[in-house]
Amino acid sequence: MLAPPANGPEHSGWATPTFEWNNVVGDMVISTISLVDRDNSGPPDPPQLQADGVRAKRLAVLLLELARSLNSDVAAALPKLEGDPKLEALRSVILAEDRVAIAKLQQKFDDPRQFAEAISSVLADAFALAGSNDERLANVLAPTLERATQASIRRNPGTMVGILYPLMGPAIRKSMAESLDGTLQRLNQAFKHSFSWQGLHWRLEALRSGSNFGDVVLKHTVEYRVEHVFLIHRKTGLLIEHVAAPEATAQDPQLVSGMLAAIQDFVRDSFEGNQKDGAGGIDTLRLGDLLLWCEEGPFAFLAAVIRGNPPESLHRELRESLSQIHDQFRNPLEEFQGDSGTLGDLATPLENCLKEKERPPETQLSPWLWRIPLALLLVIGAWMIQRTIYGYRVESYVERLREEPGVVVTDTEYRNGRWQVSGLRDPLAADPAVVLSQSGLNSKHVVGHWESYQALDPAIVSRRLAASLHPPPSVSLSVNGGAVQVSGSAPEYWAERAKLLVAALPSGSPKVDFSGLTDVQDPEFIRLRDAIQGQIIRFDSNADRPAAGQNAAVDAVADEFRQLMRVANRLGFSVHAMISGHADANGNETANLSLSAARAEVVRSMLKARGIAPELLSVRSAGPLEPLQDLRGRPMPSAAINRRVTFTVIDSE
Repeated sequence: MLAPPANGPEHSGWATPTFEWNNVVGDMVISTISLVDRDNSGPPDPPQLQADGVRAKRLAVLLLELARSLNSDVAAALPKLEGDPKLEALRSVILAEDRVAIAKLQQKFDDPRQFAEAISSVLADAFALAGSNDERLANVLAPTLERATQASIRRNPGTMVGILYPLMGPAIRKSMAESLDGTLQRLNQAFKHSFSWQGLHWRLEALRSGSNFGDVVLKHTVEYRVEHVFLIHRKTGLLIEHVAAPEATAQDPQLVSGMLAAIQDFVRDSFEGNQKDGAGGIDTLRLGDLLLWCEEGPFAFLAAVIRGNPPESLHRELRESLSQIHDQFRNPLEEFQGDSGTLGDLATPLENCLKEKERPPETQLSPWLWRIPLALLLVIGAWMIQRTIYGYRVESYVERLREEPGVVVTDTEYRNGRWQVSGLRDPLAADPAVVLSQSGLNSKHVVGHWESYQALDPAIVSRRLAASLHPPPSVSLSVNGGAVQVSGSAPEYWAERAKLLVAALPSGSPKVDFSGLTDVQDPEFIRLRDAIQGQIIRFDSNADRPAAGQNAAVDAVADEFRQLMRVANRLGFSVHAMISGHADANGNETANLSLSAARAEVVRSMLKARGIAPELLSVRSAGPLEPLQDLRGRPMPSAAINRRVTFTVIDSE
C-alpha cells in the first residue's frame, strides 16, 4: 500500500500518485455502486450456486470495504451498506452446505417431473397410513373413483364383464340349471297328459286362465303333494337341510330359508314380542296354489311347501319328524354354526316328509272318443306326407328345368296354395309346360312365370341357326366342345348366307365351325347344269323367233331343266334359269338390245309352253355386248354365230 511521505505535500513527486490512487479507487467504487443498489437484500449465495451477476455484486461489496479501509475521505463519500459485509461473508462460509441443500430442494419442487417422482415413492405408504387412521380418504376418493369407473365401463364394457364374471357366472349358471330342470319337469307332465281328451280339456283351461299347463295338470291329478321341506336353524336362520320332490321347482334354497327366517323373526317381534324364548311365529301361510306349514322345535323349525289341500294328519307327521331329528341330532343342532356336514344324514328323515296323494281316477270316457284326435292326426299326417312328396317332385321338376339349355330358374316359392316358379326362357328352349307334364305335376298346383331372353348356349344357338337357315338334308348341325359344328354338303349360296347370319350373332355367342361343310358336287346335278348352260338357240338376222330347226334344242332344254329340278329337290334346294338374249354388232345398238330382249322372252314363252313354270325363268338382254367372237368387218353370214339365246342355271333355296 502506498502512502504520502512525511515531509508534506510540497513534494510533488508523492502528491500525484496519492491523488491518482485515490481517484482509481474512487472510480472503481463508483462504478460498482449501481451493482450494489440493484440487489442488496439477504445474504449471498454459495459460490457454486452464484451467477455471474451475483458474483459481480459480491466483488463490488468487497471493493467498497477496501475503499473505506484505504481512505477515510473516500469512505465518507461512499453509500452505506445495509448489514455488515463481514458478517455476511462469515454466514456464507458457515451456511454454504445448508443453502446448497435448500437450493436443490427448491429445484426439485420447481421441476414437475422430479416432484412427481418424489411423491410417488411415498404415495402408497401415505394412502395406507391415511386409510388406517380414519375414513376421510375413502370419502374423498369415492366420487372420483365412481366417475373413473363409469368412464372405463363406457369406453370398454368388456373389462367390467371380466371382473364380474367370476362372481356372477356361477350364480347365473346355477339359476339357469334350476330353471331348465323345472322346465323339463313341466314338459314331462305336459307330454304325459297332452294326448288325451282330458288333456285337451285341461289345455283349454290353461289358455283361459293364463296358467301353466303343468300346474293345471297337477291341480287335477294330485290331491296334495309336499314339494319342498326346509330345516332351518332358529337362532342363526341358516339353512340346515333341504329336500324337494322330483318334479318340483324352486329358487335358491339358501335364499328361501333366509326369507322364511326373516319373516318368522318379523312376526315374532311385531305381534308376539311378549312370548319368551322366541316361541311362536307363522304356522300356516297360503300363496296361491301353494301352502306353507311351519313346525317349531327347540333348535330348528321345519317349513313344508305343499301344493293342494293336505289333511290335518300331515301336521302330526311333520311334528313327529321334527321331534325325531331333535332327539337324534340334539347336540349338533344346539352347537350349529353353519356347517351342515358335521350333523350327519338329515336328508333321509326329511325325505319321509315328502308325502303325495293322487286323486282317485275319474270316470273314463268312451274309447271311441280317441278316434276323433286319431283321425285328425292321420289327416294331418297324410297331408304333411303328401305335401313333402309333392315338394320333392317340384324340386325335381325345377332341377330338370335348370338342366335344360336356354332356361334359367330365378325363384321358387310356395304362395297362395300353389308353387310359383319364375325365371327366364329362350323361345327355342324346351317348353316348361311339357317338362311339367312329364314330371307328373298338375299345372293347377305349379304355376310358371317366364320372361323371354336370347340365350347364348351352344345348343340354343344351333337350334336358332337351324330355324333361320333351313339347312338342306345334307347339312347337319351339332354341338362339340362348346362350339356349333356345321358339317355336310350344301350349295354355295346357303353356305354364304349361313356365314352372314353367324357374323350377326351377338357378342359372347359360341363359335360356329364351317370347316366340315363342302359345296354340292352331285355328278347328275353338274351334268344337267352343264348341258343346259351349253345349249344355244340360233336366230336369223333381225328375227325375234328361233331359226328353222331350233325347236329340238328348245325341247332338250325343257327336258334337261325338269330333270335338274328333280335332282335339286332331292338335294334339298331349288334352281331357276336365267335366259340371256344376244344380237350381232350390225345395226343400231339400241335396236339390237331390244331385239335380244325379245328373243329371250320368246324362248321363255316356248319353255313355258313345254311345262316349265315361268317363275323359274328370268330374262336379260345382253345385246351385242357379249359376243362369242368379234366379227366386225367380216362377211354377214359369219355374224349369225352371235345371234343367239343362252342359259345360266342359278341354285337357290
